[in-house]
Amino acid sequence: MRRTPSPLLLALAVGVAACSGGDESAGLGADAAALVDAAPGVDTPAPDAPAPADGGATIDGAEVPPPPPWTPRPFTATRFVVFYQLTADVLPVYADPTTGLPQGAGHAYVFAHSHASAPASLTLADRIHGARADFLYAPAFDLNEHPGWGAAADAELAAWAHDFRDAALAAHADLFAFNEATSSTPTDANARAQMARLLGHLHDPAPDGTRLRGVFFMTHAPSMPANWTSPASAFWQAVDDTCDAVVAEHYHGQGFTCTSDEAWLSDHLFALRRWLDESGEPAKVSIANRKFTVLHSARYGPGASGWQGADSDVTALAEFQRNLSRLARVTRGTPGGVNRISFAPIANSITDARVHPRIAELARWHYGLAAAAPAELACVAGADGNCRCQ
Repeated sequence: MRRTPSPLLLALAVGVAACSGGDESAGLGADAAALVDAAPGVDTPAPDAPAPADGGATIDGAEVPPPPPWTPRPFTATRFVVFYQLTADVLPVYADPTTGLPQGAGHAYVFAHSHASAPASLTLADRIHGARADFLYAPAFDLNEHPGWGAAADAELAAWAHDFRDAALAAHADLFAFNEATSSTPTDANARAQMARLLGHLHDPAPDGTRLRGVFFMTHAPSMPANWTSPASAFWQAVDDTCDAVVAEHYHGQGFTCTSDEAWLSDHLFALRRWLDESGEPAKVSIANRKFTVLHSARYGPGASGWQGADSDVTALAEFQRNLSRLARVTRGTPGGVNRISFAPIANSITDARVHPRIAELARWHYGLAAAAPAELACVAGADGNCRCQ
């Protein structure tokens, strides 16, 4: 998810990430950009107004105590969806009690986002938290924003991570998103060691004792077990120790999804999960069975894109909806996928807003029950045709 903002998005000061398969500019729409990255207003005292002794805020001359430390919402769900890159205007679609994401014990929804102008946004956090109690906010620590990270001393890694953690907590983050394990991860022991150190420091307690746990994103190369040249046990132990979701990015296009056999797709999407589970190592087994989730492209817009998905100039919306349904069915029907799925980008500036109701419907259909059921595996509304997009 290397971020390469376009001139328009730089003007909006909005973050984006692109991933395996190519880089792509994306971000928040103009309306949401102001919402997400604008700093809260600060009242300026009159020139003759005395400043409080400690520099704190006052109302009618009375000093206002600082707000209590933020307590992140706990992420203990056994059934969850991770979304990456959003616009705030999609939240009502997903929050709707009837047509939105399913609610119930053990369910949670993580909204991860890369910001360009700041590490995190209190305004976006408030919108996410205000939408529903099971919505969590995870601002992204973007690795590519720190040139030289591979050779940085541990003290420098700690400073970067702690600065981000403090800003994220001030913005009411529930988790941090680590964006992201690079293509060299399976072969570069030094890169793995540096990322492990960063994860540890991002998880270090703040001065008040508050900790953030993480959502760990991987580019496509480390999502393929054939690319790993060693067990990398210490690396995976660090990931398990610090993160509650591990996201394997699979930004595949319309043709790839619709023409591949479903059994083959299952093997491809969940190859890393099986590799982790079959290792017998406790940390890897923990990730495989509680944290591993496959991310699918939600991008539907004009032209080609590094986010893949579908080109709306040549692919009808109904066809792309069947693409998403097919991917959800494969995910739902594969061990390790029954309770977890991820989608990106959830941003109306680069994906058609009409995609979001289908994603919410898939979550209700496939994730609305406490356990797998044949009706869920049969595809949306029990109609197999809804999962065929050739």
